[in-house]
Amino acid sequence: MIFPLFVILLIGIIYRAWFTLVPLSSGDWPFLFVENIREFSWLPEIRFLWLAPYYQIVTKIVVQYLRVPWEITEKLFWFLPFIVLSFVSSYKLTKSALGSLIYTTNTYILMIVGGGQMGVALAYALAPLVLKKYTVHSTQYTALIANGLLLATQVMFDPRIALLTILAVLLYQIVVGKSSIKNLFLSLGVPILFTTILHLYWLIPLITNPSVVGRQIGEATSAAVEYLSFASFSQTLSLLHPNWPENIFGKIYFMRPEFLVLPLIAFGSLLFLKNSKQNRTTLFFVFLALLGAFLAKGASEPFGEVYIWLFNHVPGFALFRDPTKFYLYVALAFSMLIPFSLERVNKVKMVSLLFVIFWAFTIREALLGQLTGTFKPMTVPQEYIRLKDFLYRQPEQFQTLWVPERQRFGFRSLLHPALDARLVSKQSSISGILAWITREDTKKELDALQVRYVVVPSDVRGELFLTDRTYDEVLYNEAIQALDSLSWLKRISAFAPVILYENTR
Repeated sequence: MIFPLFVILLIGIIYRAWFTLVPLSSGDWPFLFVENIREFSWLPEIRFLWLAPYYQIVTKIVVQYLRVPWEITEKLFWFLPFIVLSFVSSYKLTKSALGSLIYTTNTYILMIVGGGQMGVALAYALAPLVLKKYTVHSTQYTALIANGLLLATQVMFDPRIALLTILAVLLYQIVVGKSSIKNLFLSLGVPILFTTILHLYWLIPLITNPSVVGRQIGEATSAAVEYLSFASFSQTLSLLHPNWPENIFGKIYFMRPEFLVLPLIAFGSLLFLKNSKQNRTTLFFVFLALLGAFLAKGASEPFGEVYIWLFNHVPGFALFRDPTKFYLYVALAFSMLIPFSLERVNKVKMVSLLFVIFWAFTIREALLGQLTGTFKPMTVPQEYIRLKDFLYRQPEQFQTLWVPERQRFGFRSLLHPALDARLVSKQSSISGILAWITREDTKKELDALQVRYVVVPSDVRGELFLTDRTYDEVLYNEAIQALDSLSWLKRISAFAPVILYENTR
């Protein structure tokens, strides 16, 4: 009993930054003003894709009607449930607190939640439970409905992770299972049909107008796959995320040799095989780990052309333009195989404790509070609250232009949409954007777009004005100087260091 409590304490220390009242907005995770939430419809909106029932409708009820602040709501319904579900779900599969530690705190999932991909994270958290439930075939009516609801919930958070989980179930049946075709059809087919019906709210728009969803999930091309194939095979095989620990997009780190111990322990499970059922289960997870490691590296060598071929020719594979989704398989496999190996060594308690110490060393940045993103909460600066109030009070419809793009605390609404200068100008660099906005014809273009205000945001998260992926205040000042030089922009100084300009027509 002491060891599981120790593991829970360790997990709590790693995620301690979430146990605050400060907003966690970072990466893909937004900050929502209550004015934004009031605009949410009671019916699922396609802009929220499959997340609509939970992200949109539950948020509207809790924040708007129950008056629970967003910074509490996000933790109660997203971040803390991830910790609980990930631990409990993996424990159901592995029957091991050590397995839950591996699954809940490996570098892949720490980078996912640190980057604010909470839909992916919650689907990941449910994957072990789905795998457990769907590999124990039951044709009872209640079990089929329960499994259908479980799968539907996972799909709601992220259908790609759910698809990978179901593929793992099918692989399990090939390697281990002995169910009849009839039982397999009932235990899988009925819940999948049930799930499909529940998700028609976004499947129908996808079928009738694929571009609607396509614009939301990004362009899927083989070139995009090659660009996003950051990980090497040694990293994926060692459950080491290529962006660990800074989680800076595109910045690849060297292989850390200590992580090579993990596959040695995991695949060492092959030395402890005894009975045929155990053999098949272990072989399944070994194969799952190898498959996940091979696919998670994407187009990287060796045999990167295999992933490109699968991407171009296998239906549905285009959903995985980001190959790191396949880290799921490595995490599932290692959370099973590593405890299996350690439990067969003499003095298992001592060996398990030593492994936990080693594991803590591999993810030491998490324990030392050195991770970024959602692990570094930030209070909303007062200048952004004042700007929100200023814009919200204006009844006329207009747009705002943000140079170079909207900061995450910048207010936008259906009445006052925000435009990113980077997109409008089709320029990627700050210098290119400033050259565009100082052209003689730019004012006419902005007038046509009904742009009333131009905003240079204060880059409190260090995400916008970057030189070599580091905040550069020189670029911020250059943007202000360029806009100050335009006669048709009137500077409003009430929101500094957010610099607001009015487009004088």
